[in-house]
Amino acid sequence: NEFDEGKFRRGEISPVFFGAAMTNFGVRAFLEKFLAMCPGPAPKGSSLGPVDPLSPLFSGFVFKIQANMDPKQRDRIAFLRIVSGSYEAGTFVNHSRLGREIKLTQPQQFFAQERTGAEAAFAGDIVGIYDPGLFAIGDSLTEGQKFEFEGIPQFAPEFFAVVRTKSALQRKQLVKGLVQLCQEGTVQMFVDPTRAASDPVLAAVGVLQFDVLLFRLQNEYNV
Repeated sequence: NEFDEGKFRRGEISPVFFGAAMTNFGVRAFLEKFLAMCPGPAPKGSSLGPVDPLSPLFSGFVFKIQANMDPKQRDRIAFLRIVSGSYEAGTFVNHSRLGREIKLTQPQQFFAQERTGAEAAFAGDIVGIYDPGLFAIGDSLTEGQKFEFEGIPQFAPEFFAVVRTKSALQRKQLVKGLVQLCQEGTVQMFVDPTRAASDPVLAAVGVLQFDVLLFRLQNEYNV
């Protein structure tokens, strides 16, 4: 079938590319074509109505948090999708959930395993910012007016499991790991408030999430 721009933008056809990442054959051609074909950033709904990506005022939302991006540094990165305006290091923004102004520092951009400092970023870009514990998935960061973007979809869990450590001395590490990984959205965690020593109950959409959780607990938190 011939490529049709209109059908592509309406989601009626999907272009297929052929290449080989391992031998770096066709990768650049694919990326360049991908950039040329894709539409620009679209408006995003908020509590004040659609936010125009061409607005000069900065706005964005956190859609992902990743702990231990660098195992040596034990860093925690919040991934921010810029909806409007431009972003520069040192920008002061309103944190909707906390209800206060914060300063964004050291923005980074990622490509595969590489990370570089970002001098500036614009609507449609994604940047990583160091998270000292201020951010959660769905947080809105705005300049000027205070508002919140539409929420990120959440799916009801279908699988449940109890997790415990064989060593009582490692319980603190276990809880720390579970809290940080749950903040990323790896799984959901429930506890019985009437029982201080109760084991956490984990909930997931698919059982693979439990495997990912156990692997990361062992490799990143030594539990």
